[in-house]
Amino acid sequence: MHKIAVAVDATVASTIGRDDDAAPVDAPPAHGESGWPVGHGRVVDTLGDDGRPLEALVLMCEPAVPRDGVPAWPVAVLHLAAQGRAVDELLCVAEAAPFTDLVDMADLPRWHAEPEVWAKALTRLTPGSSYEIAGLGPAGEADALLDTAWHAYLQLTGCLE
Repeated sequence: MHKIAVAVDATVASTIGRDDDAAPVDAPPAHGESGWPVGHGRVVDTLGDDGRPLEALVLMCEPAVPRDGVPAWPVAVLHLAAQGRAVDELLCVAEAAPFTDLVDMADLPRWHAEPEVWAKALTRLTPGSSYEIAGLGPAGEADALLDTAWHAYLQLTGCLE
């Protein structure tokens, strides 16, 4: 599992939260009892197929200030279609105690974090855009996407030996 930094641009409230009777590991969500905040941003030091950094949604303990780097790890890849083109968004969770049991896409339903919930948050975070869900890939696919994007970034910056 890769550990990454997501430079968050914006944050919204979500309905994502645990669905079990486990004792709370951390304080309740900063914005209320309905769920944890979701941020949207770019993965630092990556380069996607379109020449821009990879984009990510990250589940966090509290809202982030724009351009803050949030330490996180990927749990899945959300495959979307937007305006006739394929879009992949990394789904991540912040490195924080409440999220230690969220490591792959199989863990998402227990948190009410199905693809539709992430897509709804993304639509709220990117006004004027609409998305159709095309699929969901596991954490291994997210890691492979990150490896490719880091390699492309290193090639571009001349840091690849």
